[in-house]
Amino acid sequence: MWWGILSLLSWVPLQAAFLTLETITVEEGQTLTLKCSTSLTQNASLQWLAPSGFTIFFNQHPALKSSKYQLLHHSTTQLSISVPNVTLQDEGMYKCLHYGSSVRTKQVRVIVLVTPFKPTVEALVLRRQNGEKHVVLKCSTERSKPPPQITWLLGSGMEIYGGLHHEFETDGKTSNTTSTLIVHSYGKNSTVHCIIRHRGLQGRKLVAPFRLEDLAADQETASDAPEQSSLSSQAPQQPTSMVSMMGNSSIQETDEEEEEHATQDPDLATEASAQHIGLEKRKSGILLLILVSFLIFILFIIVQLFIMKLRKAHMIWKKESEISEQTLESYRSRSNNEETSSQENKSRTSQSKRCMSYITRLYSGARTKRKEKAQHWKLEGKNSRVPESIV
Repeated sequence: MWWGILSLLSWVPLQAAFLTLETITVEEGQTLTLKCSTSLTQNASLQWLAPSGFTIFFNQHPALKSSKYQLLHHSTTQLSISVPNVTLQDEGMYKCLHYGSSVRTKQVRVIVLVTPFKPTVEALVLRRQNGEKHVVLKCSTERSKPPPQITWLLGSGMEIYGGLHHEFETDGKTSNTTSTLIVHSYGKNSTVHCIIRHRGLQGRKLVAPFRLEDLAADQETASDAPEQSSLSSQAPQQPTSMVSMMGNSSIQETDEEEEEHATQDPDLATEASAQHIGLEKRKSGILLLILVSFLIFILFIIVQLFIMKLRKAHMIWKKESEISEQTLESYRSRSNNEETSSQENKSRTSQSKRCMSYITRLYSGARTKRKEKAQHWKLEGKNSRVPESIV
C-alpha cells in the first residue's frame, strides 16, 4: 500500500514535467503560428490537436480536409503549422503531443483580440427653466474583445474617467462600450477628447475630439426660438432641439423631465445602468421561464393526443378482433350445418336410390311376368286353333 502511494506521488511531478503551457495572443484577422519541437530524434512523432479535440496534423500528414490549417515545417524534431485570418472561433487550447519512449504534451492557449471601432461622441444639452444648463457627453465604440478602456481628456490636460457601461453581444465575447461624462460649465475654445485604449491597439490610441465652443454657438442660436414662441402664447416655455454634427459628434437638447435623469453623477449613472441590466436579465429570465413552461405545456398536449390516438387505435383493433372472432364462429357453425345437411342429403339420396332400385326391380319383375304370361297365352291360342283348321 505504501509502495503504491509513493509511486503515485512520484508519478504526479513526472507528469507535470511532461506538460508545458504557453499563451499566445493574436489579433483578429492576423495569422497564428504554432510551433512544436522535441529533442528526440529517433522513433519520434509529433501531433497537433485543435481545441475541439480533432487532429490537425500527424507529422506531415493532415487529418482534416479543411484548408484552414497549413503546414509550415516538419522534421524529426519540429512540427510547425499556421492558421491564417484568425477569428474568434479559433480561440481555445491547442495541444502538441510528442510520441517517443514517453508521451509529452505541450498546451498552447490562444487568445484572440478584437480591436474596437473608431469612437463616436454625442452631446446632450439639458436646460432648466431658471436658465441653468449642462452637457452630457457620450462616447461609444462597438465590437471589442476584451472591453476597452475609455477616458476623457479635458482642455486643461486633465484625463478623467466617466461612467462606463458594457453591453455584450449574442456571442458573449465581444461587447459595445459606452462612457458618459457630465460637464456643468466650460469656457470658450474648450475641447474634450474621448480616448480609447485596448490591448489589440498595441500602445496606440483611438481619439475622437469634440469642441464645446460650437455647442455654445449653437445654443445661442437655439435660444431665440423659445423667446419668440413665449411672446405669442401663454403656454410654458419648452426648449427646442437642435443637432450640430462635427465629425462623429452630435448635439441634442431635451426638456426638464429628461434632465432629472441625466443630472446624476457618473457613479450614479453607472449604478442605474447596472440596475437596468439586472432588470433586463430578470425580464429575459422570466421570458425564458414562460417559454419553457409553454413548450412543456405543448409537449404535454402532444403526449395526451398521442395517448388518445393509441387508445382509439386499440379500441378499433379490439372491435375488429371481436368481429373477426364472431365471423369465425359463424363460419364454423355454417360449416357444421352444411356438413349435417350434406350428410342428410346423402342419406336421403341413398334412400331414394334404394327405393328406385327396388321399384325398378319390381317393375322389371312384373314385365318379365307379363311377357311370360303373354307367351304362354300365345302358345295356348296356337294349340287351340289347329284342330279348328283341321276340322
